[in-house]
Amino acid sequence: MDRRQYLQTALGATAGTAAFAGCLGGGGDGSADQYPNTKLPKQEMAFDAEDVRFPAWGQRIPSATLPRALGDGELSTRGFDKPLALTFIFSNCMTACPLLTQALVSAQGKALDEGWGDAVAFAEITFDPARDTADRLRTYAEERNIALDAGNWTFLRPETEARAKEVVQEGFGVYFEKTDPGSSGTATGSTATDTATGGSTPSTATETATGTPAAEGDGYMFTHRSLILLVNADGYVERFWRGDEATSTAASELPDAMNRLRKA
Repeated sequence: MDRRQYLQTALGATAGTAAFAGCLGGGGDGSADQYPNTKLPKQEMAFDAEDVRFPAWGQRIPSATLPRALGDGELSTRGFDKPLALTFIFSNCMTACPLLTQALVSAQGKALDEGWGDAVAFAEITFDPARDTADRLRTYAEERNIALDAGNWTFLRPETEARAKEVVQEGFGVYFEKTDPGSSGTATGSTATDTATGGSTPSTATETATGTPAAEGDGYMFTHRSLILLVNADGYVERFWRGDEATSTAASELPDAMNRLRKA
């Protein structure tokens, strides 16, 4: 068990968290010899990667096998075997999630326009499996201009809300919480933090609850964090965007970063 897993377990994560294996990419000054698991230069960070809950630069993403929402079978988060842009959404979101998706769509568009679409992959994991059915996600893809026919985009849908919690929150460190639409819109009093020790980081501990009712009686929303990961073929994080970065600068930075990674 590595340090990040240990800290998660010590903080009261469920026993299932131990199944999510992650390891550091190395140490040193960013040279190929010092960082054998990454291809791009080291990402500047104001913290140590092992001190945050999400897989940061140089760490391997958790291995979690999830059903494909569109199509048959299952796929591991480490099973793409090519550069992967990964994020976490619920399709009824009206604010952050469309921007996260747009960042990936921008990279997909560049890849298809320039002829390297087959060399990369894109995936979104929903944390709202009850409403994010296959039909709903197809509609979402159409609304967000996702090129599903390109064959390089995958929606992964945990079987249950508990499984979504296990994978998205406990495994990837992406906090989310269901909220009442009549509430103030934030998870006040939440103890969720980015750091494994519970300390603060530049991102906030709570975010605005977003979403729209899908049908009568199920009009809940979520407060959630925003995270985009650029992962190499071996499952190691090359770049990440979180919080405001994920919903603003990622759309312009991800396409070029992905192109550099696939050529590295």
